[in-house]
Amino acid sequence: MRNFAQIVLRWEWLALLLLIPVTLLPFGRWSALLAVVPLFWLLRRASTGRWVTPTPYDLAIGLLLAMLAVSLTVTSDLALSGPKMIGILLGVALLYGTAAYARQRRGLWPVVVFVLLMGTLMAVVGLVGGEWLPPFAFLNGARALLPWPGGVPGAVGGVVNANELAGVLSWTLPLMFGCLLAALQRRTRGRVVAVALLVPTMLFSSFMLVATLSRGGLLAVALGLVLVAACYLSSRWRLVLVIGLAVGLVVLAAYTGNRLDQNIVGDAVGLTGRLEIWSRALLGIADFPLTGLGVNAFRRAVHVLYPLYGIPADVDLGHAHNHLLQTALDLGLPGLVAYLALWWISAGLLWTTYRRLRRRHATRHPYFGLMAGLAGALLAGWLFGIVDAVALGARPAFLWWLLLGLTAAVHYAVVYSGESLRHSHRRSRSQAADLPATEPAGPPAEHQQRQPVVARDGIPRLGD
Repeated sequence: MRNFAQIVLRWEWLALLLLIPVTLLPFGRWSALLAVVPLFWLLRRASTGRWVTPTPYDLAIGLLLAMLAVSLTVTSDLALSGPKMIGILLGVALLYGTAAYARQRRGLWPVVVFVLLMGTLMAVVGLVGGEWLPPFAFLNGARALLPWPGGVPGAVGGVVNANELAGVLSWTLPLMFGCLLAALQRRTRGRVVAVALLVPTMLFSSFMLVATLSRGGLLAVALGLVLVAACYLSSRWRLVLVIGLAVGLVVLAAYTGNRLDQNIVGDAVGLTGRLEIWSRALLGIADFPLTGLGVNAFRRAVHVLYPLYGIPADVDLGHAHNHLLQTALDLGLPGLVAYLALWWISAGLLWTTYRRLRRRHATRHPYFGLMAGLAGALLAGWLFGIVDAVALGARPAFLWWLLLGLTAAVHYAVVYSGESLRHSHRRSRSQAADLPATEPAGPPAEHQQRQPVVARDGIPRLGD
């Protein structure tokens, strides 16, 4: 039985990827395919004695799933809530599947390629399936290329939401930039191929982000890219970057001071509409603090329980235009605590990974670029979520769960796996600038004897 379980688990990640299209279908009999997820967990239990691959996210995800079960008991319309619940369940499975798959040899980079490929594919679908405003109205001619007469399957009205596309690109563009910087640091044959693929992909995604006219998305991605670049800079240049960023933000605030409603948010709802939506969301959280309204229930409950005055009742509000408020509405305040814990843990894992790579003088290692890209992607996603949201169970949200899985995977690879980073021990210029001038040079890294150390779990590993 154990051997059979191990053979099946080798295909877990691929099977989970094949389940992603199920989230595009209406809630019904096809949703039964999600029974594969607990089946994989049962097989892992039989094979390893654990339900899932251990990660630092376990407690937070346990609370999140518990609140998802509670939400199932309070939802008023399962057909409305079901697809989002399936999206959350599949997202959790993808996180754990990524953590397990990436611990195999060379298992981390196929996940990165898949995330970037799916982000680019979504940008292409947005190009042909969106409704574009001037000065990008000429892109509307691309709709003739759609193979589906009713528009994009699963999208409201068959039209890709420009703001949601901006949210997806806020995850993928900083990650692309981090991978590009990592490729430029390498001196291998694959460097040219990687750069040749990443540069046009990043330019296309950047163009699509600008075409969405999402000011919040543009600002979030810009700050995410700044964080990625800052990871590679010395302390002196980081200070210059921070000063320049502060000046830029002051100028932006002064320029848009009288036009915050449209110039910062950049859509028809505007800041005034968002303030009204946020006030109704707070009322809903106050009325149902422990359970929330139910997953995806706010879009209907807001017009019945908390009518809006500035937004017509026939407008379908897919979310509360704030990821924190939307999570509390879906899963209650305990669910919000779990959601915040996922973000906090991610920040801690990336910071630990950054410090360990710096300490090992491995800023030229591809893991450093991946770490920087993940940090920028999660920062951009968080900032975008302040004025908009891609809900936890939304169709594109599986990318966010994959980012969390990659965060856990790169942290494990750098801190616990014992993987050698010796080919990246050459000290970069930025690190040399950070070191005191009196530090002795010491012998070359290849002549230093690496001493084994014993980690907390008692397993000897190479020293840092």
